[in-house]
Amino acid sequence: MANDTTIFMQSDGYIVTNAHVIYDTESEYKMGKATSVSVIMGENHDEECEAEIIGYDIQTNLAVLKIDAEGLTPAEFGNSDDLQVGELVVAIGNPLGFELYGTTTCGIASAKNREVQLEDRTMTLIQTDAEINSGNSGGMLLNSYGQVIGINSLKGVLLMVRQAWKALDLPFRSTMQRRSSHP
Repeated sequence: MANDTTIFMQSDGYIVTNAHVIYDTESEYKMGKATSVSVIMGENHDEECEAEIIGYDIQTNLAVLKIDAEGLTPAEFGNSDDLQVGELVVAIGNPLGFELYGTTTCGIASAKNREVQLEDRTMTLIQTDAEINSGNSGGMLLNSYGQVIGINSLKGVLLMVRQAWKALDLPFRSTMQRRSSHP
């Protein structure tokens, strides 16, 4: 059983998280694809919904899930291309499941488009000095406007949202909103 953080992408129940949560090829157990996935949500963590696996990409470590829900508040997605080296970033996640729910760490964007070799794949990542704890995977990396610009991933690295989304080849109804004060 894997615990991870997720992000509501759209109000109709689409969720993004890390692929290693639903497809285990890297742990000592090598369990393969999950046979069932549930999402726990609600202010008191008292709502559990079965989730359908819509798609996943092991190379980018991203997965899209769908729960049967409407009227959810999706995250606001920014454009990681607009991120400036030295800009404040905030990482949010749930290390150790609900024990440390909503852990927030902050730091700066140390580099953009950093190519990192992870086992048999090369990933283009955002590098930050914000602490990424075990269990923060699938959580948000936010820019200084509170917009999601990356997804926390294994080994303390962050995926660039736009690049990784293309790898899943799924339709994405953007929630990106431009702020007049942001270039």
